[in-house]
Amino acid sequence: MKNVTPIDPQWLGSLSIGCKLLSLGDPLDIPVPKYDADRDSIMCSVTTKFGDQGWILPPIQVKMEDVLRNGSKNIMSDDPFRWFARYLLEGKIFIELKTLKNLLNDDPSIITRKKPSTKIGLIVSALSGNNILCAEDLVKHWAEKDNKFLFKNLKSWVKKEQASEVKRIWIEMVKERTIEWNSRDS
Repeated sequence: MKNVTPIDPQWLGSLSIGCKLLSLGDPLDIPVPKYDADRDSIMCSVTTKFGDQGWILPPIQVKMEDVLRNGSKNIMSDDPFRWFARYLLEGKIFIELKTLKNLLNDDPSIITRKKPSTKIGLIVSALSGNNILCAEDLVKHWAEKDNKFLFKNLKSWVKKEQASEVKRIWIEMVKERTIEWNSRDS
């Protein structure tokens, strides 16, 4: 055998995304989904198989919404919106909201624990009802439809004594983001 190049199985999975030979499996619990700013998406690790023989490859990172679209039974339809809401309140989507976490009355991580709560349901249903899964969609919604979107949902997350500070941070951030959005379309 001449000219054989060793292939790392991790490469095969990453390079084969979108190929019919790659089968995406169920999302893994560990590592937890993460927000990828470069892709502006919630990414999760999934099991993978390659080829007709079903060779098992190392897990790869894919958009959580794609896993949902592929019909995985291990993911609920609102999971991508839950993770987006969590990372939004943690300041991982917009850096301006990084300080918000200290002004909240609950840790945003409760959003992904799937325990029933009115304030969780409201923010997740607002995002899912408008199909907002990424920063670009959220800013577009603010710029084109409703610049107060999510603010009412945010109120129940804020400590009462911090309400005016949170309002100031939120309004400035939305204003700045919508100005950027509108200027890029011009």
